[in-house]
Amino acid sequence: MKRILFPSDFSDASKNALKIALKLAKDVGAEIYLLHSLNSVQQYVDITLSTTGDVTMPGMQPDVVMAAIAEERARVEKNMDSLKLEVEKSGVKVISEIVHPALEYVVNDITAENKIDFIVMGTHGASGLREAFIGSNAQKIVRLAKVPVLTVNGDLKDFEVKDIVVCSDFTESEINEQLPRVKKFADLFNAKLALVYINTPTYFEETKTVMSRINSVVAEFGLGEVSINIYNSFDIDEGVIDFAEQENADVISLITHGYRGVKKLFSDNITESVVNHSRIPVLTLHID
Repeated sequence: MKRILFPSDFSDASKNALKIALKLAKDVGAEIYLLHSLNSVQQYVDITLSTTGDVTMPGMQPDVVMAAIAEERARVEKNMDSLKLEVEKSGVKVISEIVHPALEYVVNDITAENKIDFIVMGTHGASGLREAFIGSNAQKIVRLAKVPVLTVNGDLKDFEVKDIVVCSDFTESEINEQLPRVKKFADLFNAKLALVYINTPTYFEETKTVMSRINSVVAEFGLGEVSINIYNSFDIDEGVIDFAEQENADVISLITHGYRGVKKLFSDNITESVVNHSRIPVLTLHID
């Protein structure tokens, strides 16, 4: 981990996540790459449409739009300068960039072009209809990013990576093949791994079957000394959060497919639900 991308909207959620990003950067000697997505034109149009329902209404003239964009950019540049100064004062090397497109459209280009190998970002969470139809920005990045993403929901005190919960059914080879990446992250902090299978009424399996399967995966991928757990719950997403809280875990790790096929859609919905509701930071790895 040499360069950490930190997307910021300058909100309280983002400020909380910055503490975690700085802590990780100091622990592993990484740089911070600050990023803000301006997305000004679309934001301005969306606001006008929601207010008037008509892009031809007063306020949509090109000169008015451009003035609004310039004003917003000036505000963002001021906030970015303050944020950059805060990172510099912490002793971490920092780079900053402001882009116009929405983050989900450029995140993979930015990570590839700037040799970024990790993302930390805050999440506001989403609920009700917003969660069902839109989701949070963090959910969108988790769905698309090709590098690991650590999402932070809330203000954490004394964050240390000591115990990581890894949730899976351990049946899919493409998921299991990513487990050494989680171990590599854990090894950076000498953290312990707790593997857990959430046993639900819908996908119930006998303990001996699950234990045998997980032990085989541990041996095949050289995961070393880990704890193996089965936790009963009505829902997988609620079960992994409950188990992680029970174990006082510092991080929950999940692996996502990125929406390919019906089964994978269901699996990724679980990942995004955990990202949205967990008060414990969630480390998400995307299958290439």
